Formats: sequence, C-alpha cells, structure tokens
Amino acid sequence: MRVFSGCDIGRVRAENQDQVCVKSFADGILALVCDGMGGMQGGKDAGIIAAAAAGSRFTADYHEGMSEVALSELMRNMTADANHAVYLAASSANLRQRMGTTLVGVFLRDNQCWIVNVGDSRAYLLGDESIRQLTVDHTVVQLLYERGDIKAEERFAHPRRNELTRAIGVMPRVLVDSFHYTLSAGESLLLCSDGLYGMLTEEEILAVIKESSPEQATERLIQRANENGGRDNISAVLLLP
Repeated sequence: MRVFSGCDIGRVRAENQDQVCVKSFADGILALVCDGMGGMQGGKDAGIIAAAAAGSRFTADYHEGMSEVALSELMRNMTADANHAVYLAASSANLRQRMGTTLVGVFLRDNQCWIVNVGDSRAYLLGDESIRQLTVDHTVVQLLYERGDIKAEERFAHPRRNELTRAIGVMPRVLVDSFHYTLSAGESLLLCSDGLYGMLTEEEILAVIKESSPEQATERLIQRANENGGRDNISAVLLLP
C-alpha cells in the first residue's frame, strides 16, 4: 500500500484552513482530510483539532487484524471524537456555531477500505478510465438536487453551493456517513477538499492522475487547481492498495 498527499493555501485565502493527516499501521493506512469552514473564526483550529482527535482515537483503539464490523465502528467513533473535541473547543472559546470543519477519512487495508464523511470534502474511486464520487456532499445544493429542485449541472454554479448541512463541531452530535468498499484490481482512492474539485472537473482530475506518476500526482493536481484560480485551500490524498 502507498499513500501520497499534498496541501496548499491556494492563491486567494489569507490562511490555510485545510488539514491532512496520514498514519501508517502494520497492515493499513489511515488518511484524513479536514477543511475548516472559511466563514467561521475558528476554521483553521477546527481542522487541526478534528484531525488530531480522530487520529488519536484510531491509533489508541486499532489493532492488527481488527474485524470489519469493529473497524466500521471505530471509524464512526473517531469521527464522533473529532466532533466532540471541536465542539468543546468552540464552547471554551465562545465560538459555538462559529467553529467547524468537514472531515473525510479512509482506512485502507489490502483492497478493503472503510470510509467516513461529514461535510463536502470528498472520496473518489479511481479506475483506469473512470472516476466516481463515493461520498455524498452534505450541502444545501445536494439536498435541492435530490429533491428535484435543480438539475445536476446547476449544482456547480448555484449561489448556495458552499452551504453545509452537516459539519464537525457545530453541534454536540453529528450524523456520520460510514461505509465499507472493496477495491477491484487497478482501482485507487482520492480524498480531497473542495479547493481541488471546485477548480477542476472530475475528468480533469482523472486526466492529471493518469498522466502523472503516483509520486507526482497530488503535487500536479494542486498545481493545476492553482493555475485555474486557486480560490480556496487545496488538499489531495492518493491511496493505492
């Protein structure tokens, strides 16, 4: 198993509120991407706190050969810990409702992966000639699309596209999307913040990865996103079984 990651401030933001965390274990790799909510005062701190709390919980409770059911529970529990830690920090700093972050995470073991998601940072499944979003965005625009109020192509330019319906640390508890996926031969995973997919189409993301070596792919994705405007912080993690 191999993992390659990158994180960049972009060309517009005054600070980098993205946070990437990668931890290696004897039989697997844990990767997290957190994107602090830019309109909130504690966005940067929220991402740092969430990634640290989730990583710490996973490291403390994981053991080699853990069952699929136990792993699924641990992924949810580490996300709940992240939410609790950010919520407490926000309360202590009098920033309640003004401090939050997204979180997308994956644990990869052989060709098995366990994924969690809160917010609009994404996990993509990559094939030789295909890219598919595995996670579902927790945004107002996604709800409007699912309800049939807007068309698929309208989501990308909609004025409410950046409004989240779920985030880490905003409420005492958070609903976590959690699922298990088995990778087929030739498939890999990409985690990223909206600073990447907001600047590149899915087809462009796939093309950059295909034309790059794994070691260079995340760097080139970030470079291309900056060339297209770099309007947000940019994070990317590529995982190969």
